[in-house]
Amino acid sequence: MDDLRVILVGGPPGAGKTTLARSIAGRIGFGSTTVDDLVTTARLTTSPQTHPALHAMAGVGHLQYFTAGPPERLIADAEHLSETMWPIIDRIVQRHISSNNPVVLDWWLFSPRAVSHVADPHVGSLWLNIDPDALDRREWATTEFREGSADPERMHANFMERSRWRNELVAAQAAEFGLPLLYQPGDTNVEDLTDAAIGLLRGASGST
Repeated sequence: MDDLRVILVGGPPGAGKTTLARSIAGRIGFGSTTVDDLVTTARLTTSPQTHPALHAMAGVGHLQYFTAGPPERLIADAEHLSETMWPIIDRIVQRHISSNNPVVLDWWLFSPRAVSHVADPHVGSLWLNIDPDALDRREWATTEFREGSADPERMHANFMERSRWRNELVAAQAAEFGLPLLYQPGDTNVEDLTDAAIGLLRGASGST
């Protein structure tokens, strides 16, 4: 793990990736960035015409998007966004390696399959898998996200179907490519998760 310069933390929305990534970064002295902020910046410097994958909610807003949009469309849009952002993320990773500026990056659309092809000993990854019922409870408790929706229950169901898809995909691909997978039953505190995460990262990199 001493050789790592970039750690990628993936998992479904609501699993606690950003909190965990910041905790890991603080523990080992790395910087921390959530790719959602990079996506926001990319949207500000592009348009739906030039980069449609970055602007799936253009003109509708998140309430209508998640309430009226069928889960199949939400999943397809997520896949297109992941594909569009990956070349940008890869450049950011390479810059952090070459500049010796270590960082923990988190994003719900990191793909274990894509990351498995990054053949660089300075890059490690960690994949967060959460109990589906715990994830559902977390998202339902976020009432402000659905405030103003014409059908809050439908909005929640659509959002959760996409989240469950991502949760299952991350777990399956991480197992397929032998990448470290951290299970969150829903009640593990961040300090214990951080301990477990660092242990998995050390094991995956072969360092003590």
